[in-house]
Amino acid sequence: MSNFSSGYMLTDAGIKLMADVNAGKLTLKLTKMQLGSGQANTAGDYATRSALLAPRNTMVITSITTEDVGDVRTCLLSASLTSEAVETGFEATELGVFAQDSSGEEILYGVCYDTEPGYVPSKYDGNNVQMNFAVRIITTSKATVELVLPKSAADLVALAQQDAVKAIDSAAAAKASADKAAELNTYTQTAMSTASSYADKARESASNASLSATIAEEQASSASKAQSVSETIRAEVERMYRSMRYDIVGPPPEYMTIANFIVGADAAEMSS
Repeated sequence: MSNFSSGYMLTDAGIKLMADVNAGKLTLKLTKMQLGSGQANTAGDYATRSALLAPRNTMVITSITTEDVGDVRTCLLSASLTSEAVETGFEATELGVFAQDSSGEEILYGVCYDTEPGYVPSKYDGNNVQMNFAVRIITTSKATVELVLPKSAADLVALAQQDAVKAIDSAAAAKASADKAAELNTYTQTAMSTASSYADKARESASNASLSATIAEEQASSASKAQSVSETIRAEVERMYRSMRYDIVGPPPEYMTIANFIVGADAAEMSS
């Protein structure tokens, strides 16, 4: 890319205008920048010119930043160009700054020249490229500098192109934000679905635990009831046995043949 930061030269019309601006008599009204591909032999080639040697693309000045140091004021002019506005690529050797003179006519105020120019791609060279340009001009602290809206058809086209670039950038940023939001929404939905699944499993586990506890309680209750019934039967049998007031025993062997005796029922008969 061309390097126009090494300085600029004023045209004769620019020198005359700056005399009144630095004296505080006029406002420096800047109108535009322009790129060119002309070949100059010396700085004096631009002295009496009202245009660049080979003008190519006009750019609207988008901002002016001023800084005062003592009696000196530095003004940084900024402009940009997109390759979509360039029909044919070229080597940018000259950058002109234009302003209005005391009568309101547009003049070539100053020129930056690059002996080692960079290539400015066209819309047919591939990807769209936005190129930014900056020029520093020096005035006194008494000077007033301002931008003037473009009037010519070429300037209006440049302004429209600049607005289009900003619109494209804004649209791209908006799309990127929308894509990011959609991605985050997908992550959120996935997380919510996973959390819901875990919650369902937790509820199922809790339900199974509750059911197991109920079954355990029922089994414990049944065991307790069985134990109680067993204790009741044992106590009743013992009570009945004691109410007979004698033991049922067989006679001694020696009396089996000589005496009458009563034989009680044995255990099998009693149980039947």
